[in-house]
Amino acid sequence: MRTIETSPAARPGSAPAVKRKLQSGVLPGLLGFQIRRAQLAIFADFMRRAPVKGLTPGQLAILVFIDQNPDLTQQRLCDGIGVEKSTLVVRLHRLAERGLIRRVRSPRDRRENILELTAQGRAKLKSMLNFVASHEERVSVQLSQAERKQLFALLAKIR
Repeated sequence: MRTIETSPAARPGSAPAVKRKLQSGVLPGLLGFQIRRAQLAIFADFMRRAPVKGLTPGQLAILVFIDQNPDLTQQRLCDGIGVEKSTLVVRLHRLAERGLIRRVRSPRDRRENILELTAQGRAKLKSMLNFVASHEERVSVQLSQAERKQLFALLAKIR
């Protein structure tokens, strides 16, 4: 069983807290727990160093999908990234408020919106993609090329 050191907060007027080891039980052996901890570390590095402040990895992914898929509709994007429509609408609204994307009525079906990057969205995407290369290198520096390739293959098997 692994332990993690912690220092509990001292109560006012009490003696200084003694460091106790936090018991982690089965957590170190749980795949989901380990993947989530790794994801949190990667996310924290991304948010701390990204040149476009406040743009999350999920929002960046949306910008990439819009850039790479002309005439992309909200529904097709929703299906492609596997999120509920209500969740996607909130994300798209945030990107539109920041001036990074726009929704345009589809000429084929007036019930659909086509998603487009704005000029500002293209510029921010370019800046972020330049950053992502160094971010990926930094967060995977402990892995060899073979290990990185193996990790991607294993994660694809889980998906």
